[in-house]
Amino acid sequence: MNQKGYIALTSLIVVTALVILIGISVSALSINDLQSSFAAMRNEETLNLVEACVEDALLRLNEENFIPGSITIAGKTCTVTSSQVGDNWDFTVEAANEGYTKKIRVTASRTSTVSITSWKEAP
Repeated sequence: MNQKGYIALTSLIVVTALVILIGISVSALSINDLQSSFAAMRNEETLNLVEACVEDALLRLNEENFIPGSITIAGKTCTVTSSQVGDNWDFTVEAANEGYTKKIRVTASRTSTVSITSWKEAP
Protein backbone atom coordinates (compact mmCIF):
# COMPACT_ATOMS: atom_id res chain seq x y z
CA MET A 1 0.00 0.00 0.00
CA ASN A 2 2.85 2.36 0.81
CA GLN A 3 4.44 1.81 -2.62
CA LYS A 4 1.14 2.59 -4.41
CA GLY A 5 0.96 5.90 -2.57
CA TYR A 6 4.44 6.85 -3.77
CA ILE A 7 3.55 5.96 -7.37
CA ALA A 8 0.36 8.01 -7.19
CA LEU A 9 2.16 10.96 -5.59
CA THR A 10 5.00 10.80 -8.14
CA SER A 11 2.48 10.60 -11.00
CA LEU A 12 0.61 13.60 -9.61
CA ILE A 13 3.83 15.63 -9.34
CA VAL A 14 4.85 14.75 -12.92
CA VAL A 15 1.41 15.61 -14.33
CA THR A 16 1.32 18.88 -12.37
CA ALA A 17 4.79 19.81 -13.63
CA LEU A 18 3.72 19.09 -17.22
CA VAL A 19 0.58 21.20 -16.86
CA ILE A 20 2.61 24.08 -15.41
CA LEU A 21 5.19 23.77 -18.22
CA ILE A 22 2.47 23.81 -20.87
CA GLY A 23 0.86 26.83 -19.20
CA ILE A 24 4.14 28.73 -19.14
CA SER A 25 4.80 27.88 -22.79
CA VAL A 26 1.35 29.07 -23.86
CA SER A 27 1.79 32.27 -21.86
CA ALA A 28 5.20 32.93 -23.43
CA LEU A 29 3.77 32.41 -26.92
CA SER A 30 0.88 34.73 -26.15
CA ILE A 31 3.23 37.44 -24.91
CA ASN A 32 5.36 37.08 -28.04
CA ASP A 33 2.26 37.37 -30.24
CA LEU A 34 1.14 40.48 -28.35
CA GLN A 35 4.56 42.08 -28.77
CA SER A 36 4.54 41.30 -32.50
CA SER A 37 1.04 42.73 -32.86
CA PHE A 38 2.04 45.86 -30.96
CA ALA A 39 5.10 46.34 -33.16
CA ALA A 40 3.03 45.89 -36.32
CA MET A 41 0.47 48.38 -35.03
CA ARG A 42 3.12 51.01 -34.22
CA ASN A 43 4.79 50.41 -37.57
CA GLU A 44 1.46 50.94 -39.37
CA GLU A 45 0.73 54.08 -37.33
CA THR A 46 4.13 55.50 -38.27
CA LEU A 47 3.58 54.71 -41.94
CA ASN A 48 0.16 56.41 -41.81
CA LEU A 49 1.74 59.46 -40.16
CA VAL A 50 4.52 59.82 -42.72
CA GLU A 51 2.05 59.35 -45.60
CA ALA A 52 -0.21 62.05 -44.13
CA CYS A 53 2.79 64.38 -43.89
CA VAL A 54 3.74 63.65 -47.52
CA GLU A 55 0.19 64.45 -48.62
CA ASP A 56 0.29 67.68 -46.63
CA ALA A 57 3.63 68.58 -48.22
CA LEU A 58 2.17 67.96 -51.68
CA LEU A 59 -0.87 70.07 -50.85
CA ARG A 60 1.35 72.94 -49.71
CA LEU A 61 3.50 72.56 -52.80
CA ASN A 62 0.38 72.81 -54.95
CA GLU A 63 -1.15 75.75 -53.09
CA GLU A 64 1.94 77.71 -51.99
CA ASN A 65 4.77 76.42 -54.22
CA PHE A 66 6.63 75.74 -50.98
CA ILE A 67 7.38 72.77 -48.73
CA PRO A 68 8.16 73.53 -45.06
CA GLY A 69 11.01 71.87 -43.16
CA SER A 70 8.60 70.27 -40.71
CA ILE A 71 4.93 69.32 -40.72
CA THR A 72 2.83 68.60 -37.65
CA ILE A 73 -0.21 66.34 -37.82
CA ALA A 74 -2.21 65.27 -34.78
CA GLY A 75 0.51 66.56 -32.47
CA LYS A 76 3.28 64.54 -34.16
CA THR A 77 5.96 66.21 -36.26
CA CYS A 78 7.52 65.00 -39.49
CA THR A 79 10.84 66.30 -40.78
CA VAL A 80 11.00 67.30 -44.44
CA THR A 81 14.18 67.61 -46.49
CA SER A 82 13.59 69.09 -49.92
CA SER A 83 15.40 70.35 -52.97
CA GLN A 84 14.10 72.13 -56.03
CA VAL A 85 15.48 72.51 -59.52
CA GLY A 86 13.14 74.55 -61.68
CA ASP A 87 9.71 72.94 -61.55
CA ASN A 88 11.10 69.65 -60.20
CA TRP A 89 10.99 68.86 -56.50
CA ASP A 90 12.68 66.04 -54.63
CA PHE A 91 11.80 65.69 -50.97
CA THR A 92 12.04 63.14 -48.19
CA VAL A 93 9.64 63.07 -45.27
CA GLU A 94 10.62 61.27 -42.07
CA ALA A 95 8.34 60.44 -39.15
CA ALA A 96 9.21 58.89 -35.80
CA ASN A 97 6.59 57.38 -33.53
CA GLU A 98 7.53 55.67 -30.25
CA GLY A 99 10.79 54.25 -31.56
CA TYR A 100 9.55 53.43 -35.07
CA THR A 101 10.80 55.50 -38.00
CA LYS A 102 9.55 55.69 -41.58
CA LYS A 103 10.76 57.72 -44.55
CA ILE A 104 9.13 58.39 -47.89
CA ARG A 105 10.95 59.98 -50.80
CA VAL A 106 8.88 61.80 -53.40
CA THR A 107 9.81 63.41 -56.67
CA ALA A 108 7.26 65.69 -58.25
CA SER A 109 6.97 68.47 -60.74
CA ARG A 110 4.92 71.59 -60.25
CA THR A 111 3.69 73.62 -63.16
CA SER A 112 0.05 74.68 -62.91
CA THR A 113 -0.58 71.57 -60.77
CA VAL A 114 1.58 69.02 -58.98
CA SER A 115 2.41 65.77 -60.77
CA ILE A 116 3.99 62.99 -58.72
CA THR A 117 6.84 61.29 -60.56
CA SER A 118 7.88 58.90 -57.80
CA TRP A 119 6.70 57.94 -54.31
CA LYS A 120 8.87 55.36 -52.51
CA GLU A 121 9.47 54.27 -48.98
CA ALA A 122 13.10 55.12 -48.26
CA PRO A 123 15.43 52.93 -46.19
